[in-house]
Amino acid sequence: MNIFRLMLPVLAFALVFSVNAFADDEEFAPRGGTGTVTIITDPPNSDIFLDGVPLGKSPITKKEFRSGPLRLIVMDQGKELINVRFNVWPGRENKFEGATVMPHGTIIVTTVPDKCQILLDGDHADNTDGGPLTINNIDAGSHTIAADRCGRYFEIMVPVRGEKTTEVHLDVRSRKATAKIDGENVLGATK
Repeated sequence: MNIFRLMLPVLAFALVFSVNAFADDEEFAPRGGTGTVTIITDPPNSDIFLDGVPLGKSPITKKEFRSGPLRLIVMDQGKELINVRFNVWPGRENKFEGATVMPHGTIIVTTVPDKCQILLDGDHADNTDGGPLTINNIDAGSHTIAADRCGRYFEIMVPVRGEKTTEVHLDVRSRKATAKIDGENVLGATK
């Protein structure tokens, strides 16, 4: 009797686990039917692919398509912006709404002194020449920004977010820096 009491929690867990395992199968739409799909992106005019089939530019409205667990891909300017599983349930309107963000942003650099050579990931980007330097179309992710002035070199790691501007200020003399995106301090590690 004591062994049964000890095993009861284990048996209850096993029962819950096996019921949940079967519940996952119900998350997939069944194949063999048709449903309609509506796909809306913000902004519109992205290329839509459903299970490799090109559907055209967004928005797609009430287009009939085969049912099942499918792969929805949204592309714009040759970049894959969304890649998700999309269930098309038979006999239903299946809707997807999503915002797309281009995977590149901008860095604006100011320096002290106000005339420095700027390097992005070790490559010469341009010079500040007395005013801010804008570097466009940078892949989202972490990047090093460096200022070089008369043998003084200072670099930091900053993030770039899609369709956002990272504002960087490098003080080469005091070896201090700030980096902000939408007013939020995003300064990475100093090297």
